[in-house]
Amino acid sequence: MTDEANSEVKGDLTNGAAAKPAAEPAPAFEDGLLDVGDGHAMYWRAQGPKDAPVMLIVHGGPGGAMNLKWADVLDASKWRMVFFDQRGCGKSTPFGKLEHNGTNDLIGDMEKLRVALGIEKWALFGGSWGTTLALSYGVTHPERCLGFLLRGIFLARKEDIDWFLWDVQRVFPDAHRAFLDAIETASGQRPRNAAEILALTGAPLARFDDAGIKLARAWSGFEATLSVVNKPAPKKGADPAQKDESKGDESKGEASVIAAQTDAVQTTATLPEASQADPAQAELASPEATREANAAAISMSLLEHHYMAHELPPEPLLPRISKIAHLPCVLVHGRFDMVCPADQVQALADVWPGAQLSIVDAAGHWTFEPGNVTALKAGGEYLVRTLATKPTTPTATPTLG
Repeated sequence: MTDEANSEVKGDLTNGAAAKPAAEPAPAFEDGLLDVGDGHAMYWRAQGPKDAPVMLIVHGGPGGAMNLKWADVLDASKWRMVFFDQRGCGKSTPFGKLEHNGTNDLIGDMEKLRVALGIEKWALFGGSWGTTLALSYGVTHPERCLGFLLRGIFLARKEDIDWFLWDVQRVFPDAHRAFLDAIETASGQRPRNAAEILALTGAPLARFDDAGIKLARAWSGFEATLSVVNKPAPKKGADPAQKDESKGDESKGEASVIAAQTDAVQTTATLPEASQADPAQAELASPEATREANAAAISMSLLEHHYMAHELPPEPLLPRISKIAHLPCVLVHGRFDMVCPADQVQALADVWPGAQLSIVDAAGHWTFEPGNVTALKAGGEYLVRTLATKPTTPTATPTLG
């Protein structure tokens, strides 16, 4: 890391453990807060071999947070993985801030993080909204990209947003009716179209009171219902309020929603990649888990609303893909994805002839459906092989201590 980059990293940097003598092995991960301006600070975490190609993992939402389980679909010995929480969510501060929180701001944050960590180029792994952001970064900074691993493509066009908010009722009439019921309870009016959903939910979500929290939880629950085709059965005797320790304590966004509210295995929370929240289980959770679940649901619904109402659609992505179409890309999409229908991935593949397309039968939007996991692992291996034939510059993430 250069001195200039080092000056950008604000706050205390930690390695997840107490200070150790210099002679001991390097920490398992490094993390910190990066002051990105406009009153925002981005939380980041890096792990894996420092001489390996770098994979930037771009979470969904907007308003989700890093999910360390995403690392499980990559070969940990062959990638240096960098996670970050986008503005207003996870461990980034301040929580839920909407000012100076837009797509271009996030693209700028990603580039500032690259400079701060001394990385010349990196590959990008995104899901759902994370694909929108990864592609947006790619067409803005194509010279900084090695390749892409993308799951659950969200092009963020008006028709894609309208599907999620309104047209999906053709497949999920019961879940959509419950969603509209919650909006009517919170706002006093019943939406008649997608535009009215956005018009009526903004004020209640921003209040952070009991009614706003209930609406946020309903929003998250609605997304959850749409997301999974093959939901794993709960473990026998599992405690719904018990966290999955495999994620550790570092990831407090998506994981907290799931751990607090459902007895199924963890899922992800993005826009539209949903947290698999079961509101009926909320009363079984500990007070701390419930607080975390509420905070995650609020950041998710608040920021999704903000982006859908004020930031999206972005400048159309498909006409700009030619800027990165020379790079390797793997596209993974569940055939029965009810959050982001598969016509979106086909449209992207049509303008990216060299992309490897995998439409997974019997899978939906959820990252960890078995078919999606298999395809993502294969995609990660393909990128490793492809990049191995090209010269790359290793990461220069700072050694802490």
